[in-house]
Amino acid sequence: MGLFDLKIINKYDCAGPRYTSYPTANRFDKFDNKEYAKQALISNENKRPLSIYCHIPFCNTVCYYCGCNKVVTKDKNKAKPYISRLFHEIDMQSLLFDSSR
Repeated sequence: MGLFDLKIINKYDCAGPRYTSYPTANRFDKFDNKEYAKQALISNENKRPLSIYCHIPFCNTVCYYCGCNKVVTKDKNKAKPYISRLFHEIDMQSLLFDSSR
């Protein structure tokens, strides 16, 4: 075997979704609120650490390479309602997960 494993390169040599979330959107399953809450509580049993990614879609200038949703503005007040709701959502979600995680 050389420096690179060609079998692996050939296997993954295809277009795929951007990695801003895991699992990626094409792997999501439908669920209702009760099932979500149940699975969140079950996930507490393994005590694995949690991480969170929050996209803040407010930018001073356009980055033409960026494929994310965005609002281009220099007015920082435009982000305040979004940030407020984001904190509210994090507060609600935190009730489902063990704080030691």
